[in-house]
Amino acid sequence: MKKININLLNNKSLLAFHIAAKTSSFTRAAETLNVGQPAISHAVRQLESILDTTLFKRQHDGVKLTSEGEVLAHYLSKGFGSIQQGLEALMVENQYEITLHISTSLASHWLMPRIAKFKQSHPNIQLRCITQDTDNEVQNGGFDLCFPLGQVSWDGFERYKFVDEVITPVCSPAYLKTSPPLSKIEHLADHALIHLEERYTHRFDWQDLFEDANLNYSNSKAEESFNDYSVVVQAVLEGQGIALGWKHLIDPLIQQGKLIAPLDLEIKTYHPFYIIIPKNKAKNQAVMLLRDWLLAEIAS
Repeated sequence: MKKININLLNNKSLLAFHIAAKTSSFTRAAETLNVGQPAISHAVRQLESILDTTLFKRQHDGVKLTSEGEVLAHYLSKGFGSIQQGLEALMVENQYEITLHISTSLASHWLMPRIAKFKQSHPNIQLRCITQDTDNEVQNGGFDLCFPLGQVSWDGFERYKFVDEVITPVCSPAYLKTSPPLSKIEHLADHALIHLEERYTHRFDWQDLFEDANLNYSNSKAEESFNDYSVVVQAVLEGQGIALGWKHLIDPLIQQGKLIAPLDLEIKTYHPFYIIIPKNKAKNQAVMLLRDWLLAEIAS
């Protein structure tokens, strides 16, 4: 490695490398920084040129740090961590309130189990969570950060990809023990299917799954329907049938053994979930800290 002129280093290149190293993906880094993927590739190539070394091994499923890249990632992680601590030290004298619009299901199943960690790390930031299961009020604002349920107009907002929509059928272990066989998708027609009735926007449902598999939906056993996903999950936990599970919501229940995914089947739709922030709030330090924490949590 040649001698480095530190004046040539670009903060944007260092940040792009830092995020790409954390996520092992140029695409994910681009989504985190709200830029195009080519911008990340260019920034990393520029940094590699200045340092006269290769920092990543490019692979078909992402990128992997070289030994030189691991050294730089280690020290940059410390450096950016110190910067964040310094910024938070400047903020500690002030209390910030952030209004967060979030669906009931995301608040209940994803945010609440993690919220204590955020409060511990950011005691000066108070979260005001407003649960909303419709996007009707999105354009009216009134929030600092929002998880829209559907495809809303992005005018006036910065948006950041939160997570892909990945769906799999789930049931309780007790239900499966006392029910007919369930080893392939055709067996679903013999089971009690619990439905989510979306009140405001269409989401992937049992009928979509049956149609995608070229199965006759009318032959399925219609059981309970609920218009609240938290109630759907509770019905499944009680052994009342099978429901469609959104993986980012139900994975903890699967890991705890409370639910199982009986089929080797995951459906990834073309409708990922986003975080949106009004443009006039996009430079607010407290809002950015919350955004970064949310994206780090969903990626971990």
